[in-house]
Amino acid sequence: MAGRPPKKEKKIREAIYFEPELIEWLREEAEKQKCTVSVVVNQIVDAKKNSEE
Repeated sequence: MAGRPPKKEKKIREAIYFEPELIEWLREEAEKQKCTVSVVVNQIVDAKKNSEE
């Protein structure tokens, strides 16, 4: 049965403010990938984080 993920796997909500041009680009990328802006931001951050290791 589906349901809520365990608390240790729960995503954390954070308010982030973007410049208008940046949020427009992020929304376009999200639309291309058929996902949310949060997913795009997480992908970018993860790629950056992995490239620094």
